[in-house]
Amino acid sequence: MLKKLKDYLLESYKRGCVQLVRRPVYIIMMVIIPLFSAWFLLDLMEEGVVRRAPAAIVDMDNSDISRRMYRNLSAFQQVDVQYNFKSFAEAKRAVQRGDIMGFFVIPADFEDKALAGRQPEVNFYINYAYFAPGSLTFKGFKTISLLTTGGIVQTALRTLGLPDEEIKSKLLPYQAHYHMPGNPYMNYNYYLNLSFVPCFFALFILLVTAFSIGIELKTGLCRQWLRVAGGSITLALSGKLVPQTILFTAVGWAIQWLMYCHSGLPLNCPPWHMLVAMMLFVMANQGFAVFLMCVAPHFRYGSTICTLFGVLSFSFCGFSLPQEAMYPWIETLGFLVPMKYFFLISIDQALNGIPIYYSRYYYVALVIFIVLPMFMVWRLRRWCINHVYVP
Repeated sequence: MLKKLKDYLLESYKRGCVQLVRRPVYIIMMVIIPLFSAWFLLDLMEEGVVRRAPAAIVDMDNSDISRRMYRNLSAFQQVDVQYNFKSFAEAKRAVQRGDIMGFFVIPADFEDKALAGRQPEVNFYINYAYFAPGSLTFKGFKTISLLTTGGIVQTALRTLGLPDEEIKSKLLPYQAHYHMPGNPYMNYNYYLNLSFVPCFFALFILLVTAFSIGIELKTGLCRQWLRVAGGSITLALSGKLVPQTILFTAVGWAIQWLMYCHSGLPLNCPPWHMLVAMMLFVMANQGFAVFLMCVAPHFRYGSTICTLFGVLSFSFCGFSLPQEAMYPWIETLGFLVPMKYFFLISIDQALNGIPIYYSRYYYVALVIFIVLPMFMVWRLRRWCINHVYVP
């Protein structure tokens, strides 16, 4: 009995390996595209922080204070003042052409109104079609306007005869110290690619797994697939998925080498913590894809559902928007995909370096995704035996 079981398993493995070799789409989707996507995203964010966003200033006052604002804005490291326009219309056309991300407008009589205490207004316009440089430009403009306000108030208080220490206490009653232990450099590469790269990889795992099962149903080879495994859907799935697991895990470890060794993303835990997490992550996504194919054993429907969950993982897993700010039902959806738990493991282990004991539930969650299809494989087996493909 054991010998027969071993023969069936070997035949299933052989069939699974032959399919990987014969179809170039597997190598493209499992190796080439994931590695290229990871390299592209990591190289795109190699500098880490967006600096020197192009901007302009419209100085209609030409006073001592306005020229000081221009010099201060030019010295700001996140804004590169490339133009000094004479009118609002010129600056607007430069934004529309894409030459600058925004412009700072100093109205006429700014200095006179400021010194007379009549609260002059400054306006700045930002092109938020590009979020990162737009945010940096806004931050630079806002900082300069606040510093200028403080300088005007300081000048006014000095004319009243107040000492510098008292002026400083009025302008800056407290000092704030910012500490960012997870990402002290405000590096975009750290918090974007730590989530986006594995999420892209998860999408490919879901697609390939759904495709490899769905193609058996579409081509009518599902009975042969089951017969090679001796009628056992468990052996059939093992023979198909284990070679893919080995290849996906190797690619996942290569992606982690690109992330932590080549690109220098923080790894504040023993490397095996993340290596084991990647292996479980691959198997969890495969298990999740098999579960969805069991729920909808159809090539088109199953692939569509896997794609939907893979793409929506970018949104409801809490990469950019905190889950606490989401609607409750959207927050719940985030816990229905393996990517959420791998993301939490990456935050706890790679970024914060806390003991693995506090991440144990996330590892267990990935294991649950691996065993999840065991409760639904009977449905896939029945569909393979009584197969009627509906295009």
